[in-house]
Amino acid sequence: PVQNPLSGPNPPMTSLPASNAFVCELLTQDTSVPSYNPAWVAFLNPYTVVLPDAEDKLEISIEQINSNSYDGDKLSESVATLLLTNANNINALISYDGAIAIPRSADYHSSDIALDNINRIFCAILLGGIHAEVIGPRELLDGSLQSKTNIFVYNLTLHTRLRSKWASIVERLAPLMNPRIIRVSELRNAYREGINVINAINNLSPFFLLHGYTAMVYQNRSDALSSLWVVVEQLTFFLWKNRFLSTPDFHPVEMKNRLDSLKQDNRTWSTAVKHELLWQTKFLSENCFAALSSARKQRNNLVHEGVIPDSDVIKNLWGCIFELFESASGVSPIGMRRLAFFEVPDLRFPEKNNFDEWLVLSEKLRGRG
Repeated sequence: PVQNPLSGPNPPMTSLPASNAFVCELLTQDTSVPSYNPAWVAFLNPYTVVLPDAEDKLEISIEQINSNSYDGDKLSESVATLLLTNANNINALISYDGAIAIPRSADYHSSDIALDNINRIFCAILLGGIHAEVIGPRELLDGSLQSKTNIFVYNLTLHTRLRSKWASIVERLAPLMNPRIIRVSELRNAYREGINVINAINNLSPFFLLHGYTAMVYQNRSDALSSLWVVVEQLTFFLWKNRFLSTPDFHPVEMKNRLDSLKQDNRTWSTAVKHELLWQTKFLSENCFAALSSARKQRNNLVHEGVIPDSDVIKNLWGCIFELFESASGVSPIGMRRLAFFEVPDLRFPEKNNFDEWLVLSEKLRGRG
């Protein structure tokens, strides 16, 4: 039996909710009724198995997949925690199939706060060198801790179908035969390194790095440049304030008003000028400075003229962002350097094709309302 998070242990429940509306209704009932371990949940993408270090391999055979006889309950089993900072010192939970769950508590009382915090976790994992993708409201799921060990999800998704063994043979073959496998120790180490980087840069918005990277992976070049440039602006401000302005050798004592001007006059000391000075004072390499200059021009063309940026410009900017993070955080080399840039896929159309049937159908449909 599945535990209803609002009614205590082990009440009868025969099936998963059929819609988010049901879940919302369930979770907004009388608040005097105690709620048992409610959670916000999101999954790592692509389909991921987080494997305990003590396990040699994934124990799901092709025969079990074909016959739908694998252990579905094991997929939702918690295998590790990630340290969170909240009032009750409740850590995030990680399941075997890559679910990240945080408590649906006063610290994370709304979906937007939960979304920000889970994206922060994913960004930390990314900074630590493991591929992670941004999530939006549609990927933020309702769940709870069940049977003291399992992360249960109420929404109907591929993960819940695989857990419940409701997935068709077509759906279950690819994820269960060839999942991405990450060791618990690898995930924890990446998260720990990434959180240290995030905590070292107090004006960083993790969402924009994660969103820009995800857009870059899926070849959405406009979104990639837009979000990654926000990251560049934030890191530039941090380096300007905490490295350049804080180094006395760069500011002659006799020029008393110079430092005040550098701090306050953002029209004179634009981002372009700041990049120039950061390069001249060795906080930026020549290659990084050149990449930033090219990216800034294409970002302006995107904003003012709607020109889609070049893939090579984004590739060079991505390499420069590693350097900016290392200079700002003091963590070097940053784990994110291990992530390869995703090349533009070959999308040429087939040389041999025939659209006769398409044309016939179009002609038939032309006169219809």
